[in-house]
Amino acid sequence: MNHTLILIIAILMFAVITAILYMIGLRKKVTENERLTEMLLNNAALIVVKYLKDHDTVTEDGIGYLIKEVKAREFYSKKTAVITNGKNFQKELIDYMIRRNHISKVKIKGKTCYKLPEKEK
Repeated sequence: MNHTLILIIAILMFAVITAILYMIGLRKKVTENERLTEMLLNNAALIVVKYLKDHDTVTEDGIGYLIKEVKAREFYSKKTAVITNGKNFQKELIDYMIRRNHISKVKIKGKTCYKLPEKEK
């Protein structure tokens, strides 16, 4: 009787743990696109900041050119996100970088450019 009770409890614990792991995996799968987009924005921002450490300013089109072919991939996933056309992604990246104070907007000879904030130089 005692062994049967232990066996039933062990089977129930195994079932509960399996269900929890399944739910965790399902949640990761559902939020995968959002995480990949965030990773793409972060990777592209790093490239723009690195460029701006060697150059004073960059234009919006220049940012689009810099971020072409940026990739993001989670190590446990086969799915890879790639920026194939920087022009389609540049406005979202600029907004992301300004909100996080990675760059600031400046006007030079009537043209909008972006530079590093004074604290990062």
